[in-house]
Amino acid sequence: MKEQPIPDAAVRDPTATELARIWVAEHGLHCALRIGAYDETPIDEARAWGMMLADLLRHLGRGLSDYYHRDPVEVVDVLLEAMRDELASPSSPLEGGLARSREDEPDAGQAKAH
Repeated sequence: MKEQPIPDAAVRDPTATELARIWVAEHGLHCALRIGAYDETPIDEARAWGMMLADLLRHLGRGLSDYYHRDPVEVVDVLLEAMRDELASPSSPLEGGLARSREDEPDAGQAKAH
């Protein structure tokens, strides 16, 4: 399995929490999501995930534009268009559901979908 390196800040921070893992395997997308990480906070988790997805989109845009020598605004536009298309007409059904995390935390689960 080809894994991405853990960011230095996450290694240094003893309170760091992994929120998502995403793989392409067996000809499909598979993910594990930590749902419930914000239970003990006043933060709306749906809003927090939306902000994280926006930040991830910006990182992807920058990385793809650097790697492929493309305009970063154009790349983000392509990413947004692909997201809108996939949401409007999914290329595959969602499968799986909420499962307990490996640490068996009573309030934290992982949503698994592919």
